Amino acid sequence: MESVRFWAAGQGFAYRFFDDRFFDFVPDDLRERASVHKCILADYARLVAAQQLLAEGWDRVVWLDADALVFAPESFVLSIDSRYAFCREVWLDRITLGQPQFRLTVNNSISIFCRDEAIIDFYLDAAKAILRSQEPLNALSIGTDFLLRLRRARQFPLVTSMGIFGPEMAYRYLQNDGRFLRQYLSYQTSPIYAANLCLSHQSDGQNATAAVKRLIWDEAEMLAFIRRLQSDGGRSLNAWFEPAYSPSSTEFDRPLSRYLGVKYALKSLLAVARS
Repeated sequence: MESVRFWAAGQGFAYRFFDDRFFDFVPDDLRERASVHKCILADYARLVAAQQLLAEGWDRVVWLDADALVFAPESFVLSIDSRYAFCREVWLDRITLGQPQFRLTVNNSISIFCRDEAIIDFYLDAAKAILRSQEPLNALSIGTDFLLRLRRARQFPLVTSMGIFGPEMAYRYLQNDGRFLRQYLSYQTSPIYAANLCLSHQSDGQNATAAVKRLIWDEAEMLAFIRRLQSDGGRSLNAWFEPAYSPSSTEFDRPLSRYLGVKYALKSLLAVARS
């Protein structure tokens, strides 16, 4: 959070911090169902907070999650000053035959709302409808799941300079694992100057399965990840970036994981055949 405060000051932005009273923004009649996961509470509350700040007279509200790290503050520039924007996400979906498979989606770890843009009212109405329905909820129901559907329906701006790092990708970065980093950055459309640490995936690890344990940060590993990115402003990460990917209007519809799974399975079969 200190990295975000420092970045905001450098950009000339006012900074507003919300403690746990932030969850009071969720109406009482929605609170019980929204409490199925803290992410749902936070996804709803940030919309109300942004709405209130815009009503105070601010021209633009930029939300960053508490686990967002800005490691290259001079380069992390948000040029969006009209409408709204969310974060482009390249997510490590699975590892097949030792090869990473990624999928594209949208998240709200960084959210931008500008004055006179009606998206907040629409988003809140949609969130209320989801929470009042009988459909099962998960941590992403009014966050990533909703925003991905919205992005498929309308072309809104995306922040591309924040990377999404779960523990697995952080470990690969610390190991300089080019198999993962080169492909991860091949789907980015700009260098990365900030990181979402995805701490909502955390678990206490007690009685966790092997699959769940992979989603648990080791504190020493997390600090090493943060310090390395801050020490060189992300150059050790962006060294793997090659601006070769050309996003299309249908990129969020493409099953990248399935495509990559088939691609690497065929490559492995060919390698076995040749040997």
